[in-house]
Amino acid sequence: MSRKTIATLGMMLICGMSFAQKLPTQRNGGRSIAQAMESMSANANAAAEQKGRASGLTADATSACSYTFTSPATASEKYVQFCVTANGNITEFQSPAGIESIRVGSFNEGYGVCDDTSGVAYYDYADSGDSGNWLPAQKLGQTATSVKISRTTIDGIWTLTQTITLARPDASAYVSMSLKNNTAVSRSAELIRFADVDAGGVYLNNLDGTNDAAWGYNPISGAHSPYYGLMLQLNGPSAFPHEGFAINTPVGPNPCNSGANWKGTLTAADGGIVFWQYLGAFGKNVTKTVKEKYGSF
Repeated sequence: MSRKTIATLGMMLICGMSFAQKLPTQRNGGRSIAQAMESMSANANAAAEQKGRASGLTADATSACSYTFTSPATASEKYVQFCVTANGNITEFQSPAGIESIRVGSFNEGYGVCDDTSGVAYYDYADSGDSGNWLPAQKLGQTATSVKISRTTIDGIWTLTQTITLARPDASAYVSMSLKNNTAVSRSAELIRFADVDAGGVYLNNLDGTNDAAWGYNPISGAHSPYYGLMLQLNGPSAFPHEGFAINTPVGPNPCNSGANWKGTLTAADGGIVFWQYLGAFGKNVTKTVKEKYGSF
């Protein structure tokens, strides 16, 4: 069963219920966090990440860095370096210098679209697999601090245009995602961003989310160091229902069922973070844009 049916979405809009209120009933089942922790060692997690390449991985998916952006540390700025693939995945995020949070094991980061009208999912998570139903990405522009990449689905229905920007002085990667309905009929869609966070280069992190953010980190009181984290959050206000949360797998989710592996707060787990936004109905040739950002903490 998908995380949200059209009827559920209708009830959300009619009753004004938040997506967060739906989580306990729509993300249930599976092993407890305690059971997962007891059955997995750090080495097992490393092996799981290496084997976590989804069966849908095609030749189009890549984790290779095509565009790298760096902001050196200064008296007033924190160091950050991140890279973007030809397909618009962020497969490296290093901040401060020497502290990596994505490019560890399998490099899993990217985006997913769920066409709620048809139930078709489109996604690309780099090493963690892609849906195989995208046309080749097109670079629309590049500067010293940004790259703009467009990608259309094979069926021609959707075009996703991303602008990923090095932001100074807050040492962040700004991610603007614009989704366009190319058809002559109204459609509804969800848009997600996913990252397999390995904060501080460590597989086992604490992971969680709120309405406006999702993150993975190593707490100062924990057993795993260095004590840093990576956060994915809104970059300014959003007009759409949205939420951040953690999942208990480093493999990217089906965007039409992105909460399937939600288990609540994760402690010392090898998981990932998801930021979900429900964009609602798109008329003919309508484009909707969301703005998010990655930053270390």
